[in-house]
Amino acid sequence: MNLKRLLIFPVFLGVTGISFCQESYKDTLTVTLQRVDSIFISQNLTLLAEKCNIESSKALIIQAKLFKNINFSISQNVHNPYYETMGGKQWFDFTDKGETVIAVQKLFLIAGKRNKQIGLAQSGALKEEQYYFDLLRTLKFSLHSQFSNIYYLGQIIKVYEREISSLNKLSLVFQAEEGKGFISKKEVLRIKASLFSLENEKLGYITQMISAQTELNTLLHTTNLFYLPVWMPDSSYKNSPESFKLQDLIDTAYMYRYDLKMARSDFDISNLNLSYQKALAIPDVTVSGGWDKNGGYFHNYNYVGLSFDLPLFDRNQGNIKSAKFNAESNRYKVETAGDQVKADVINAVSNAIETNRLYFRFDKTFLSDLKSMNDEMLKNFEKRNISLIEFLDYYDAYKTNAIQLNTLMYNRINSFENINFAVGKDIMTR
Repeated sequence: MNLKRLLIFPVFLGVTGISFCQESYKDTLTVTLQRVDSIFISQNLTLLAEKCNIESSKALIIQAKLFKNINFSISQNVHNPYYETMGGKQWFDFTDKGETVIAVQKLFLIAGKRNKQIGLAQSGALKEEQYYFDLLRTLKFSLHSQFSNIYYLGQIIKVYEREISSLNKLSLVFQAEEGKGFISKKEVLRIKASLFSLENEKLGYITQMISAQTELNTLLHTTNLFYLPVWMPDSSYKNSPESFKLQDLIDTAYMYRYDLKMARSDFDISNLNLSYQKALAIPDVTVSGGWDKNGGYFHNYNYVGLSFDLPLFDRNQGNIKSAKFNAESNRYKVETAGDQVKADVINAVSNAIETNRLYFRFDKTFLSDLKSMNDEMLKNFEKRNISLIEFLDYYDAYKTNAIQLNTLMYNRINSFENINFAVGKDIMTR
């Protein structure tokens, strides 16, 4: 049997390892994380929509500051019966015998209702801004997670592409040698079974890659682009999770977590609403004035008036009581949100520390050493010093360890991003 020709089969691809699905996309865009962030801020539709909501809420502040309009009314008699006694008719009589009434009214809000309405509108606008930044925090975490996921999925798929390419060439040689009687049918089938298993496993990672690319396209508001991440070395972080004091991170999260700020804003708004509901129990005053040409007890009657509701039955009791309970409920929600922030930080830091420690315990030269053993394994296989099963076991061990290392590196990067997400600020920076 001549296996020398096997020594020339490549352990690399002539094309990139993720070319499997690039053809289905209209274009490939090589991007850095900084470039992705820039596209995200300018093009993400959810963020742009929320910016419109902020401007909408600010417009309500303008509306709340406006004073109530003056009400003006004028009435004129249509038919004057006075002229019927003289055998005539007079329509719309504007003479001294007709009736004309002119009146103006102005509502004055009492008990600081206008200022309270302004305060509620301002608090609503502030909460809308806080929601924007919390949305930005959430979507940015998803963006970074998908970006690194795509990179490491690509690295894993390259491993499969290398092994599949090698085994394909090996399978062709084995089939040719089988016909000459040098290779058994069992060994050929064993190679084909391994190829099928590898192709099936690769398909699972391809599916994950397509899903991640779709999510990234959605976040960046692009259509059918294949993003090829340019990734910095994993050791390029300026700090490590062990370098921070846990309490300092918790205190920072209390300052920067916008979901906690929103809970506080809800509490403030509920207190403002309670104050406003109490103010509504005090009647507003309407000042009026007018002129009545002939409808009064004397000609050209001029008058001024003052009107307000008598709070005998409705003193807004139900709304006040509801507002009290709502304020109390929001107070509990602030405490709950604070507890959740603390738990998030503790969980994120703990996971990041453990993942980081495992990463540095791992021998980074292990995979390169395994790769360098390819020629040696082939030579031994050629000399029949090892069996086909041992040869395939080596490839399986290499594949498994390569996947585990890339998964570990992804989990490490993601755990760092999770610290930023939990704290609400970019603590872990490159």
